[in-house]
Amino acid sequence: MIDYSYLAPPKEAHEIVHTKDYIKYQQKEQGVRRIFETVVYDQFEMEKVKELKEEIKKQKIILSSDWKESDYLRISYAGRFNKKEVIKKLQQHIAWRCNKIYQEINSHSEQLLKEGICYLLGRDKQFRPIIIMNAHQIDQKKHDKEQILQVLSFLLGIVKKNMLIPGKVETWVFLLDTGNLGGQGLQQKVLEVLIDGLSTNFSGYLERMFVLNPSSGINFLWQSIKTILDPETINKISFLQQKEFKQLKEYIEPNQLEQKFGGNQVNLTKFWPPYNLDLPDGYTKKDNKSTQKQEIKIQNMKIEEEEENDPYDQVEFNLNDFMKQQQQIYYGVSNNDNNNKQLQIQDEEQIDKKQDEFPNRFIQEREHQTNPQQINNQQIILDEPEQPDLQQQIVHQEEEKKQNVHQNQEIKESTEQVFLTERQKNCQQLGNNDTEQNKILTHDEQGFNSSANKLNEESNVENIQILHLDPVNNDKGCCQKCEIF
Repeated sequence: MIDYSYLAPPKEAHEIVHTKDYIKYQQKEQGVRRIFETVVYDQFEMEKVKELKEEIKKQKIILSSDWKESDYLRISYAGRFNKKEVIKKLQQHIAWRCNKIYQEINSHSEQLLKEGICYLLGRDKQFRPIIIMNAHQIDQKKHDKEQILQVLSFLLGIVKKNMLIPGKVETWVFLLDTGNLGGQGLQQKVLEVLIDGLSTNFSGYLERMFVLNPSSGINFLWQSIKTILDPETINKISFLQQKEFKQLKEYIEPNQLEQKFGGNQVNLTKFWPPYNLDLPDGYTKKDNKSTQKQEIKIQNMKIEEEEENDPYDQVEFNLNDFMKQQQQIYYGVSNNDNNNKQLQIQDEEQIDKKQDEFPNRFIQEREHQTNPQQINNQQIILDEPEQPDLQQQIVHQEEEKKQNVHQNQEIKESTEQVFLTERQKNCQQLGNNDTEQNKILTHDEQGFNSSANKLNEESNVENIQILHLDPVNNDKGCCQKCEIF
C-alpha cells in the first residue's frame, strides 16, 4: 500500500486568500460555488440543504459513513437544486461511493496508470492539481467505459484525499489529450465518463477542462454532447489546438507543464506512482516535524542523564549535611540541643524495639557499646533458651547496665564541656598552630568521640591526617584530601 501523503500541497497553498466572487458567484439556481468547506452558506443554500435532508429521511435513503455536511450542498448543485434530479444524482453517487471497485486499485487499473493513460503532474498558479489523460492511448478493444471510470475514480480519490486544502484548494484542472483522433477513435462513452460521471461523483471539483488537439470529429461530437450539459459545466471546458497551447500558461506556470503542452518540464516517462514536482526526487518528503521531535527527545535524554550523573547536583544540601557531620565528629556534640533530644528519643525507641525482638543479643551489644572494657570479664550470652535463675540474673545485669549508661552519659557530657572550654582557651592562645590543633583533635577522637570511632569502623575508610579543627571558619581544606572549603 502506497502512502500518498507526499503529494500534499506546498506551504504556500495554505496562504491563499480567495475573493468573495471566487468562492461563489450568481445566486440561487444559477449560482456557482468553488469553495464548500470552512465557509458560511447563504439562506437559499441552507433552505435547499434542509429540504434535501427531509427528503432523504422521507425516502429512507441510507448515506455512507463518510458523508459530510458539505456533500448535501455539492449534490444539490449537481442536480441544480431540482428535487427529483438531486435525488437521482444522490442515489447514483451513493451506489458509486459504496462500491469498492471505484475506491480501490486493481491489477487492470494499475496497468492503465503505469501506461500513462491518466496520471498526475504539477499544479496551476493557484496550486490546484493537474490531472492528465492521454485519450489517444485508450484501446477500444481492451478498455471499456467501466474500466475508464474505475481508474479515474481511484486517481481522483487520491487527489481529493491528499492534494486539496479545505477552504483553500478544492478544485482541479483536467487536461484531455485526444491526439487528433476522430470522433470514432474517441468514443462518445469516454466523454460521458469524463463529463457526466465526474459531475455526479465529484460535483464542484472541476475548475477547468482543456481538450487538447481535437479533431473535426471531436468538435462535431462535442456539439451533440453539450446539449445535455449544464451551462456552467460547458463554460469550464475549452478546446485548444497545439498552436493555442500558450493559453495554458495563463493558468499554469511553465515549470509545472510538460514540454509537449508548451511548458518547460521534461515529458514524464514514469507515470506511476504519482510524481510530485515540489520534491527533489519526486517521491520522498522529509518529515521535518518527526526529525525535530526525535532530536528534542534525544537532547532531553542527554539532559536527564547528566542530571542523574551530576556529582554536584544539590550541592547546597550535601554541603550542609557534610558540615553537620564534621561538627559532630570534631566536637562530639551538636549545636542544636533539640536535635540531640530527638536523636536520643529515636535511639531509645530503637533500643526498646531491639530489646523486644532479641533480648539476649541486645544485652551483649549494649554492654559492648557502653563499656567495652567490661566485655572481656563477662560471660558471652548465647541466643539459646535460658533457665529461670539465669533469666533473673540477665534482667538484673540489664538494669545495672542502664544505670551505668546514664552515669557514663552524664560524665561524658560534663567532661566534653570542660574539654570544649579548655580547647577554646588553647585556640585563642595558640591561634592557628596546626601542631597543637592536631594534638587536640587526636585526643578528642580517642577519648571523647565514640560516634566518630563507630563511623570509621562501619565505613572502613583509610585514616586521613586532620589538618584543621574547624572546617567552617577556616579557608583551607579540612584534611589533605579535601579542598571543598
